[in-house]
Amino acid sequence: MSTHARNKQLIARLLAELPQAQPHEIRAVLARYCHDDVIWEVFHPFNTLRGTDAACSQFWQPLQRAFPDYEYRLHLIIGGEYEGRDWGSALGHVAGSFFESWLDIPPTQGLCFLRFGFNVTIRDGKIAKAHILLDILDLMRQANLYPLRRMPGSAEQWPAPPACTGVSDSSHDAEQGAKTMAIVRTMQLGLRAMDLTNLSKAEYSPLWHPTMNWYGPAGIGSSRAKRGFREYHGRLFLQGFPDRKAYLRDHDGPQDGPGHYIRIGDGRFAVTGGWPSIMATHLGGGWCGLAPSGRRVEMRVADWYRLSSDDLLIENWVLIDILHICQQIGLDVLSEMRFYADRTLRRWPDA
Repeated sequence: MSTHARNKQLIARLLAELPQAQPHEIRAVLARYCHDDVIWEVFHPFNTLRGTDAACSQFWQPLQRAFPDYEYRLHLIIGGEYEGRDWGSALGHVAGSFFESWLDIPPTQGLCFLRFGFNVTIRDGKIAKAHILLDILDLMRQANLYPLRRMPGSAEQWPAPPACTGVSDSSHDAEQGAKTMAIVRTMQLGLRAMDLTNLSKAEYSPLWHPTMNWYGPAGIGSSRAKRGFREYHGRLFLQGFPDRKAYLRDHDGPQDGPGHYIRIGDGRFAVTGGWPSIMATHLGGGWCGLAPSGRRVEMRVADWYRLSSDDLLIENWVLIDILHICQQIGLDVLSEMRFYADRTLRRWPDA
């Protein structure tokens, strides 16, 4: 078995063991799979957590208290090498009964799904750094406390890849993965050169399949084909951030520098992600219904892709730290949610 296949199995075992652990056992589980000085980069409001103890007490234990019967439903898991480091990536849902509040989001007492991405660098058989990407806005939607304008795209839960598309935690296909990543990068670089003089007729990459599904986070929603992407996301994003630029990565610089920290292909799947990967000025009002703030923002983003049998990009799952973007333009979404929930649910403070 290759190193990358073993790394994929390490991720799968960790995500299988964590839900089975009692709260006081979570730290021991993390210690078996992670270096003591592991750094966790988690979507806002968690941000940077240093070490196993901090991650256990501030993230993993509160998550388990909120979803005591939860499980990880993995859609895909891939591995590869980037910048001389071994990487593994998983995408899926946390699925469980939402019994206690989490981030002050009121529990629904029923089944909820929290979209998540998990990108980790592995050194000497243990996780050295992890990026955890969460669609917290979508959980708020499921709790009937969605705080933004109605999203233009579909709010339905993301589907897993179709059966027999090569997803496996026991093998690794580097040769096909390199081809997939080359197509992804050609597409991404082509987007930078798009003619944006007429956003309503903007043409996107010829490497997209005619019926490509683009699965966006809450706030944006999902869409199908180029027209759906253009109308439900692309045009609104470009209106909101007309000067957006990708960070150019200094591959000899620090691991936590801007630009793509992960860029791996495995079979017909690939992932790219930056923390941050995009910088832009919020100059327009089309994105998420938010009035233009004129503020400069950085965007934490990761994209997972599937390549069709005719070598076109047919699926793209995207997680964006929208709470972090809102925080930078002056909107504290969680604080606004708490204010509304307190009064709607009659959670009045003591007189």
